[in-house]
Amino acid sequence: ASIEQHGPHLPTGTDTIIGYALGQAVAKKMGNALVAPVIRPALSRHHIDFPGTITLRMKTFVKVLEEYCQSLRHHGFKNVVLFVSHGGNSDALNAFIPSIAKKVAPDIRLLVVYPLEKNVKSLQELLAERGITRQRAGVHAGFSETSVMLTLRPDLVAMDKARPGLIDEEFYQPENIERSKISSFIHGVKSQSENGVLGDPTGSSAELGKLIFERKVNDIVEEIKNNLTA
Repeated sequence: ASIEQHGPHLPTGTDTIIGYALGQAVAKKMGNALVAPVIRPALSRHHIDFPGTITLRMKTFVKVLEEYCQSLRHHGFKNVVLFVSHGGNSDALNAFIPSIAKKVAPDIRLLVVYPLEKNVKSLQELLAERGITRQRAGVHAGFSETSVMLTLRPDLVAMDKARPGLIDEEFYQPENIERSKISSFIHGVKSQSENGVLGDPTGSSAELGKLIFERKVNDIVEEIKNNLTA
């Protein structure tokens, strides 16, 4: 997860709140799983220009992941699933999880669930059906994330402070999104959005947030069943 700014309308614990709620919902749906404490803080250097953000160095974050998995191995767990509720952690997981997996094998089977292309497309279609564009949905504190928070913790959402951030259509096009992400990491989010929002949270909907959340839960459960229960 992370401890980082999410615009003026969402708390710094947004990724943690969503990540833990996803874990609880997935475990309940699986029926035979436990939810470990959320790993936070993490990699948020690109948000450090905003107050409240706490970040780790890459090697610190990777070491935390390794020690975490080693601890779970010590306690006898056989299958461990990691999933991302903060996009800034994805590349590190992709790069270092194979080496961590080797260190805990064969005692633990380690699965990392990433947002698959088919699942991202599915969510985009869900939003498009309701007239929500990619740039409005956003990738950080925009319509999608704010809607999910309105479902989970409406008491922590200040919709009266919600304002559009970066809503440049070109930034969110599929062919540009990787380049846009790299730009965020190199130059910082503040260079792209003065209020730290990548998207437009105005008009966010708890009802739609529930649908988004449920879709994510189902996607994670599907990946676990396809990869760990065989």
